[in-house]
This record gives sequence, structure tokens and C-alpha cells, in this order.
Amino acid sequence: MSWVDGQPDEIGLRAAEWVARLEGASLSEAETRALRDWLAADPEHRAAFEEAGSTWRELSLLRHDPGPLRDLLPDWRRSRARRRRAGIGIALVLAVLVAAGAARFHFGDPWLLAAADYRTAPGELRRVALPDGSEVELGPDSALALDFTDKERRVRLLAGEIFFAAAPRAGMETRPFVVEAAGGTATALGTQFVIEQAGEGADVLAVEHDVEVALKDRATGNGVVLSPGQEVRYAAGRGIGEVRTRDIETATAWRRGMLVFSDTPLRHVVETLNRYRRGRIVILDDSLARRRVSGVFATNDLGDAIETITTELGIGARSIYPFITVLY
Repeated sequence: MSWVDGQPDEIGLRAAEWVARLEGASLSEAETRALRDWLAADPEHRAAFEEAGSTWRELSLLRHDPGPLRDLLPDWRRSRARRRRAGIGIALVLAVLVAAGAARFHFGDPWLLAAADYRTAPGELRRVALPDGSEVELGPDSALALDFTDKERRVRLLAGEIFFAAAPRAGMETRPFVVEAAGGTATALGTQFVIEQAGEGADVLAVEHDVEVALKDRATGNGVVLSPGQEVRYAAGRGIGEVRTRDIETATAWRRGMLVFSDTPLRHVVETLNRYRRGRIVILDDSLARRRVSGVFATNDLGDAIETITTELGIGARSIYPFITVLY
């Protein structure tokens, strides 16, 4: 079997495809005959098929959680056999994820569909007027739920990034405006702010007037008050990070159809890109996820963004369009 840069040739990819199909619906009689003929045509076919089957069994967790993908990163200094297994692993990753990706591609996250009062599809922006007169702008693949009571106006950020323009506490409106996300809260002391849920935490940026950020578990740290142009990241169990200065125009460029990254970890870049396109980008290795990316990209041409990133970082990509792209 021949390999280029640790990737499977057509025989390896064909073997991975057959293994994936066997794990799905039963093969028809014609497909069964085709598989037998293919296996009998060349000893390399059977060797690749057995290797793909072994790798599939080792990757069974990927059917439920793509997290272990990072364990498949090939060390290009390993033996030819080890690199061959890694290449088949990449092919199987694509095969495993494509079925789940197809369902999400067409229907979205079913939990968000059930829990959200307002949501957007990948690539969609949406402005919404809330019952209290506040306005929100949902970024792509974002969702929120309302929990307004007599005591407070609480919004739960379920996913994505949202720009809030809170109606001020004035006149008859005395209730605080609170946004809950990722184990913390942001309380408007003025009007405009942005919250982005990323990974296990969230980033809060004050745009106009102040916003108070606190963890729901106050025992893990005190809250902070942000002034316009200040941003902070928090995560449950890790506390609130250092307050940093952020250019507001750059940080909110997504509202104008642009994405601006400045020395940003690839992990965060991928999380953002995944909200702007149907399908999913997956990073194969944790060290790769920490690589830094800078660039300005139009949200209506993100294929160019992926090509630019892979070229600049000198990394590879393999796709089953339009569902899955694996970076390695």
C-alpha cells in the first residue's frame, strides 16, 4: 500500500469506506458481492480492510465524542506502519462523523431546538426585540432562552455569541438585566455588551457603559466590573481571568460580515468558523489547537479562510464536503 505524507492511498480510503458501511445498514446482495470481489482482487485490499477494521474498533468512542481525535495525530517520525494506521484513522474519523454531521447539517442541534426561545442557523444573523424593550443580535449558530420574572430579566445564553442592548432600569422598569452563560452571569449596569460562549467558559465585552461579571459560585472568586472596551473570560471551576483591553470595532466585526483574528489560538478560530458554516471542522491534535492565527476573513467566503489557515500554518486538511473537515 502506498502512502503520501502519512495519508492513505485510494486502497486505504476504500477499505475505510467498506468498514464504515458494514457498521451501518446491512449490505445488499450486490454490495456483498462487490466487497468479496474487491477483497479477492488483491492481497493489499484484504490487509487494508483488516487494518481499517481494527482501527475502527479502537475508535468506537468517536461515535459519541470527537474529543479522542487528538490521540490519532501521527508522529511523522514513526515507522511506516504506524503512519499507515494514523492515515486510516483519519479516513475513519471522516466516515464516523459524516452520518452525525449530516443530521446536524440539516436539522441543527436538537437540544437547542427544544430549549431556545430564539436561535439562529449556522451563518445566520438575527435581531430580536425582547418583551422589555431590550434588543439582541444573535450571531450565527447561537441560541438564548428567556426567564423574565417580577424580580429580574434573566436571559440564558445557550450557545454562540450575542450582542445585547439592554433596556435601562428607568421609570417603571426596576428589574436588573442579567445574562447567564457557562456558569457565570453578566449584569448590565448600562446598556450594550457582548457575550460569547466558547468551550467551557465565556467571554464578556463591555461596549457601552459598564457590565458586572460574576460566577454563579461566588466561592471561586469575586466579580469584576468592566468599562467600555474591557473584556474578561471566565470558566466554572477556573474563576475569572484578567481584565484585558479589546478594540470594540474589531471584536464586533462579525456584525458587519467580517471575522478578525489577532494571534488567536486555532481552537478558538475553529469554534468560531464552525458557527458560520454548515458542517464541522475538527482539529486532530491539542498542540495544533494551540497554534496562533491572525487574519481578516469575510464571513461569506470561509472556504478561503480554511485554505489560508492551512497554508500559513503548514498543516493538512481532509474533507468530506460539506460535512466534515479534519485539520492535522
